[in-house]
Amino acid sequence: MNIITVMSDEHSYQMMQFVDHSILKTPNLDRLAEESTVFDSCYTPCPVCAPARGSFISGRYVNRIGTWDNSTPYDGTVKGLSHHLTEHGRQYVCIGKTHFHHEGDYGFTHQEFAGYMHRPDIGCFFRDRKTGRVGAEKRFEKIGLKTEESYDDRVLNASLSWLEEHGKEENWNLYIGFLDPHFPFYVKEENWNHFSKLITEVPEALKPPFTSLNEPLSWLRTYFKCEDVPEETVLKLLIGYHCAIAELDERLGILLNKMDELGLSDSTVFCYTSDHGEQLGYHGMWWKCCMFEQSAHVPMIVRVPGQKPARISDPVNLVDWFPTVCDYMDVPIPEGLDGQSLRPYIETGVNENHQDFSFSEYNAHGIPYGMFMIRWKQYKYVYFCYEKPQLFDLNADPGEDHSLLEERPDDPEVRIAAEECHKRLLSVCNPYEVDLRARQFQQKMKKELGITAYDTDMGACPVPHPEAVI
Repeated sequence: MNIITVMSDEHSYQMMQFVDHSILKTPNLDRLAEESTVFDSCYTPCPVCAPARGSFISGRYVNRIGTWDNSTPYDGTVKGLSHHLTEHGRQYVCIGKTHFHHEGDYGFTHQEFAGYMHRPDIGCFFRDRKTGRVGAEKRFEKIGLKTEESYDDRVLNASLSWLEEHGKEENWNLYIGFLDPHFPFYVKEENWNHFSKLITEVPEALKPPFTSLNEPLSWLRTYFKCEDVPEETVLKLLIGYHCAIAELDERLGILLNKMDELGLSDSTVFCYTSDHGEQLGYHGMWWKCCMFEQSAHVPMIVRVPGQKPARISDPVNLVDWFPTVCDYMDVPIPEGLDGQSLRPYIETGVNENHQDFSFSEYNAHGIPYGMFMIRWKQYKYVYFCYEKPQLFDLNADPGEDHSLLEERPDDPEVRIAAEECHKRLLSVCNPYEVDLRARQFQQKMKKELGITAYDTDMGACPVPHPEAVI
């Protein structure tokens, strides 16, 4: 069976109409959800672009492939899904953003607008100081009306052309990588006018006090210069993000209609997901790079011909997509993957062979030490090296404002939940070993690249290759 995988950039799970969003209209995502298996608890393996995408294509966690940050993108040294499919006589077509290393070898049978990384993001080399990211404030300024064809427009047109020419062939996997709803927000005037009438006040949840901020997270606030964002700018950012999602939804609609027109919908698996979310001012933070729901919780919507729609609440992960594709394309699933196939969930609604938790990690810019997450049952456990962990009950506290370990530390139920989550964390990795390995690698690269100042010209720095430990 052929497969289309669409990955957007920075789309939070909560930002879809069918998830009861009161303002945002996403008719095409809603239509897709009505025809699909929706994984309501899918998490990114890392809440920042390059590491998440490396895990996604390799089916392995960041700490195993060494793609620690946006300076160390995946380079294909660890064979990924694209290599595996082409080695088994299938096509892997890549159109759109990858955030992979520009010198890598990925085994693509066709590629356009691949969005490779040519310059490192050197913030990861200065994790030992609490300081603002160079140029972070410019991100808040890049908002305006669209005046020309965008990157996503070109990606969509190339994808439609490829489908028209090759869609009737067999044994292909088409990956489509959109930039929206990632910054910058240059959007259609009609969408801006629509949402600017609806979004006129800053939501209370975006105002202090921010009860879940600890010292490492306060470092992230400082790094992304989130402390003093004017209310007028916050409103513009909210409007821009809503517009970008609306325009992503429009492109998905065009793509789904083209599949119908070409007669592909009844013979092609279609998956929509995103690499991570956008923190959007919640908990006083913007960008991503943390484990709050806005940042770590992502869409995963899978439409399989002949399967009834369903909602799955069990926690899953982006690393699960590699073995799922193999399962549907009749290709053997390689040993050593961290993900498990989602096909049993799609066909029966249960999956006894899938682990009962989802894992995420962060060892990149803006935070002094490693941060790790376990989502198990209704709980989210966030473990910080050298800082007290947090435990949230997402059923009782969906806003993650009350850490049970802070407010009810002596409650036996809380202690048991934390112990169960920590046991699952240790089944994946030793967080202190991973933290040390990441920081040592980053300092090694800093020295080898000759980076001495935070404002070093990135254009003069080659992009480092990761050191995998598989």
